[in-house]
Amino acid sequence: MQGIKVIKIKRITVKILLLICFLFLISNLGFLIYKRAFLQETITAFNEQRQIQVFEYIKAFDDRFFEFIFSQTIPSYEVLVEKAQLDKKTGNRSNTPIARSILKLALNINSFSGKDIINYQMPILGQIRLEAASTPGVEIDGSSENEENPLPEQIPENEHEPENEENESLIPPEVEPEQIDEVVPVKGAPIVLIYHTHTTESYMPSKAYNYKPRDKAFHSDDLNFTVVKVGEILKKELENYGIKVLHDKTIHDVPTYMYSYSNSLNTVQGLLKKYPTLQILIDLHRDAPYSDPDKSRELTTVKINGKLYSRIMLVVGTDKMFPHPNWKENYKFALLIQEKMEELFPGLAREIDLREQRFNQHLSKKAILVEIGSHGNTMEESIESAKAFAKVLNDVIKSLSKKS
Repeated sequence: MQGIKVIKIKRITVKILLLICFLFLISNLGFLIYKRAFLQETITAFNEQRQIQVFEYIKAFDDRFFEFIFSQTIPSYEVLVEKAQLDKKTGNRSNTPIARSILKLALNINSFSGKDIINYQMPILGQIRLEAASTPGVEIDGSSENEENPLPEQIPENEHEPENEENESLIPPEVEPEQIDEVVPVKGAPIVLIYHTHTTESYMPSKAYNYKPRDKAFHSDDLNFTVVKVGEILKKELENYGIKVLHDKTIHDVPTYMYSYSNSLNTVQGLLKKYPTLQILIDLHRDAPYSDPDKSRELTTVKINGKLYSRIMLVVGTDKMFPHPNWKENYKFALLIQEKMEELFPGLAREIDLREQRFNQHLSKKAILVEIGSHGNTMEESIESAKAFAKVLNDVIKSLSKKS
């Protein structure tokens, strides 16, 4: 009986120590984020590279830290880990079959990871899922009627998750692409708006477009090297087809990235009031599916008829986070573009990316977010894609225009 009491006391002690450690880490992490984001000049909370480094550090640190804590309170713990091998690159422990079997039998956990053991001691934590915010950015519902959703204090930055990974993608709905509202041409007035929520996104420096990125995530304050340049080409090509275009070059992601979509929302709403003829809204970005530009390039580059292109991905927001009753209309429009792109330039289009965020696409029934290439592509490749995309859009718009 005395032995049982000792075990119970030790378990309670472990729980208390874990809770104290957990609260200590959370409070320090919160202060660090607050300090980095608000007490210094405005910066991105986590860009792609910094986020990877942070997660790798935490992944390598947590098991060793908790192993030390557990070994001080559970004498038998060191016996279980005696034969475990430490991976020098990741810090993860590869448990021996004997240790794993003992753990599974005694504690109903499969590894020595801090996450598993903490979840065993405090089951409610197992219901919490922590993951990086995937973008093309962070959307904040800044509308005055949405008082119940205050602006967050801090939001991490990241780009799209790569295709063919185990992520929670939305299931495409069954729609009939032919049921799309017509495009009404207006003589002398713009019907297409091109703008950039992440205005400073740039590409891999090249001989013709050589510049010094301001960060490892490839951004530039010189718009001649950013997606704005690609937008200029897209506008020029569309107007060569006789389509009137308005290209807005307002910078929305400086000085702070986290309010990019709130900033672009204000811009687009103002332009819609000034130019009520606008019907097609294109938020032009460039992607970064991996932190490594070379790896991204493998996914976002294609050769068609001997010419290199930056592949294009259409992103469609849904109503999972904010009200967006017409999102399926945008999806139909994206499907039409996707089909035409595959017809004219096989391999240029990546799979349509359905997202929980709405990305300001509630402002129109023909609003899409277009990712042209990645930070592994050059400006030249992306310009070629803009020309190809203009041809695709021209055909789609003509097919949707009212016959005079």
